[in-house]
Amino acid sequence: MIKLFRKIRQNLLSEGKTGKYLKYAIGEIILVVIGILIALQLNNLNEAKKDRDYELKMLKELKLALENDIDYFKNNLIRLNILDSAVTDFISLAYNGYKMKDSILLKSFNEERWGHLRTGVDYRINFGPYEAIKSSGMDKISNDSIRNVLIYFYDFELPRFVEHNLWYNRYFDQYLERQNAFLNEAIIRENNGELTIEKDIPWDLYKRPEWIELLNDIGKSTGWLSGRLEWFIPKMENIVDKLNTEIKE
Repeated sequence: MIKLFRKIRQNLLSEGKTGKYLKYAIGEIILVVIGILIALQLNNLNEAKKDRDYELKMLKELKLALENDIDYFKNNLIRLNILDSAVTDFISLAYNGYKMKDSILLKSFNEERWGHLRTGVDYRINFGPYEAIKSSGMDKISNDSIRNVLIYFYDFELPRFVEHNLWYNRYFDQYLERQNAFLNEAIIRENNGELTIEKDIPWDLYKRPEWIELLNDIGKSTGWLSGRLEWFIPKMENIVDKLNTEIKE
């Protein structure tokens, strides 16, 4: 093609058609410029498609991580509700006038109430997909609204929630120490499926003010954290909905 254009120019010059030569040369330059612009546009479109494909890949990974975190949070909320129910049951023993007897203790243990009373929660949040997006540049997220929501959630709200959970765990460890002080740690043993009490239990344990105070403290902390979870989970679900909408577009 280049040889053809060169031959045409040479013929025009040899024939003394300078005017036509200039017009042809200008036209040739315009065609070359148009070709370059088209090539650049195609390259830009290709790069834009690559960027979009990468963005969607990262958003899908982030959505999956959030969905798993939501399921994990919901399971922890169930555990907190069970713990709160155990606290309520033990407090009811005190207010209903029961005395600590081996049969009552074993019945409570068989119903897993003692185990529930010692069950804490922990939150392991997957920051990986979000950190991957941050390392590659938040500008990879083309939707300004989603980008701002993610930054606010992961860099502000979620760290605060994690700190609140650490606070709860610190207090719950103290609750366990207080329980151990009352129950002298391991008081029940299982042997071939049979439960036995190896140490005497204070008969008035359920009535002791400090025991009831401990139960109330556990109940308050559990209720507080449950409320945080019930507030936090819908926020995560809302982000998942936004990501779903963006991915489908």
